[in-house]
Amino acid sequence: MFALDVSGMGCGSCVSKITKAIQALDSLAKVEIDRAAGKVKVESAERLEDIRAVIEDLGYPTQLGT
Repeated sequence: MFALDVSGMGCGSCVSKITKAIQALDSLAKVEIDRAAGKVKVESAERLEDIRAVIEDLGYPTQLGT
């Protein structure tokens, strides 16, 4: 499971966009988002770099989380 700190998730729509984008890359991905904490956890067969790129392409900066 990857853990990322994601900036700029201000609303439920942001959460939905990120979830849909990750699942478009990997339809079997499990995505957990804590918007208030700015945390995104992803369980996926895809590479971390690809997951980060999808999120950042939406305009949300990412950093490796804990």
